[in-house]
Amino acid sequence: MGQLFTACAYDIKTKTSCVLCVDKFHANCYSFSGGVLSMHYLLRQKPWRIMWGGNYVAGNKNLAKFSRNEDLQGISAYLDYEYFERKDYDCHIMEKVKLIGDYRHQWKQIDVWDEAENYFDKSVKYKGYLVNHTKKMAIDLADYHRQSKSMSNTGVYYAIDLIPVLTETGDGTPMALYEGISTDTTEELAGTWCGDELQIVDELPDDYKLINCCFAEVWNRANYCNINFGVSDDGYLLKDDSKNLYEAVKLNIVGKRGEARNLKVEKIEKKIRYIPELIPKGMSIQDVSEATDLTTKKYSKSQK
Repeated sequence: MGQLFTACAYDIKTKTSCVLCVDKFHANCYSFSGGVLSMHYLLRQKPWRIMWGGNYVAGNKNLAKFSRNEDLQGISAYLDYEYFERKDYDCHIMEKVKLIGDYRHQWKQIDVWDEAENYFDKSVKYKGYLVNHTKKMAIDLADYHRQSKSMSNTGVYYAIDLIPVLTETGDGTPMALYEGISTDTTEELAGTWCGDELQIVDELPDDYKLINCCFAEVWNRANYCNINFGVSDDGYLLKDDSKNLYEAVKLNIVGKRGEARNLKVEKIEKKIRYIPELIPKGMSIQDVSEATDLTTKKYSKSQK
């Protein structure tokens, strides 16, 4: 069946939470997803702790990763205590389970789904800054969107939203990035803001560190770049108006990157095929057509 996730915003001071079932991670982590709209809406009102929580967190090893009481309260806000029953927990983990059970009944639930849909009208707005009050960090939302914007094969513009990725409890992001990523992606940030106090503001606070953030799946980001930036004179996909080449990479089972590749673009009637090609160090893109051993196994993506 796979891990199921819940979008959870919680305020440990007021004991208020907003909890929404969002199915598997790669089903509802996008700029148009209802759970994403709700979290963005809440964060534009005031600070909230955010946890894109998976039910696998109830496992012995997974629960061991969470040490803050604020995190245990977040888990209690979205995960029923029945998930923790009849499990062979270690003694120190069992103490956490008992705390989660104690915290479970403290929450007053709110629902902002309708307000969020009316506020955003189909997709969240990427303007202002997502700030992390816990870590004193911030992300420029417009810059995030510029790097991460994608286009589906049906022509829909969207982005993998940064909040689900930054705040997930574990093992969700790899499913959204399964086929590969653009090399601009900052996949190492996944889960690093889980349970932190976040807010969306118009101005960057003076003492907050601005960090780069991008999450872009390989093929739909390629579609966006092809439509908006085109290809080089040699037929390679561009990633921006400065004529820089698009680079893509696969992640292995433990999240380590393989070798980066450029995408050769071929038009076949009404379809487009992307062919990843490895460019050895020291060679220019013009040398590719003269090389005889550059092309690895060709993975293609068609676009109507």
